[in-house]
Amino acid sequence: MTTLSPSVWLRPERPARDRRLSRRQIVECAVAILDAEGGKGLSMRRIAAELGVTAGSLYWYVTTKDELLELALDEVLGEVLAEAGTGPRDGWREALAALAAANRAMLLRHPWVLSDLAGRPNLGPNALALSEAGLAVLAGAGFADADLDAALAAVNDHVIGAVAAETSWRAALGRTGAGTAEWAEEAAAYMRRVARDHPLLGRRMAAAGDVDVERECARRFAFGLDCLLDGLAARLPGRP
Repeated sequence: MTTLSPSVWLRPERPARDRRLSRRQIVECAVAILDAEGGKGLSMRRIAAELGVTAGSLYWYVTTKDELLELALDEVLGEVLAEAGTGPRDGWREALAALAAANRAMLLRHPWVLSDLAGRPNLGPNALALSEAGLAVLAGAGFADADLDAALAAVNDHVIGAVAAETSWRAALGRTGAGTAEWAEEAAAYMRRVARDHPLLGRRMAAAGDVDVERECARRFAFGLDCLLDGLAARLPGRP
């Protein structure tokens, strides 16, 4: 009995055997479905229908849905380096900020990645190249060994946390933006109670109703990233 590999990247890619079909076509189709519907819309049968082939023909290239998700994840991770670029920067902070901003943009374009990122091995070529690029920037700044790993993890955690908060905020606004007059009246009464018991919070919550969400999310992301980079700079070897 054939034992399935724990990762699609741990076995060689099979050569194409049908000029109408390739693994790249399958992956591109999977990404399009994931972007439109999330993981619930993805299946081998759905991809086969989109590509006009039989479901059985897909299994020559991809043996399971999990493998397909691995391939799709690595495909969109490739967008990060392409967007951030690999040219010279003014310094390590600028290079790291460019990678973080490109990573954020990718996650916002492909929100399904947040739910699939943690459960995937991330052994694909784009994932490895992205990690190498981040480590190279931090190593050039002076980080080494375990601190090198921790510094990169801190930046990645900031990106993921900021995007998760942003998508939650947008989803909440979507649920309440078309609320009834009755809901608006109840919310206003609640806000008055909040402002009475928690004046600072109440003022900030009231102000949030007038903000440009996209601009404010970008500002908060940049603010947090600057704080993080300041902290990393303070920990560089040789700093007092």
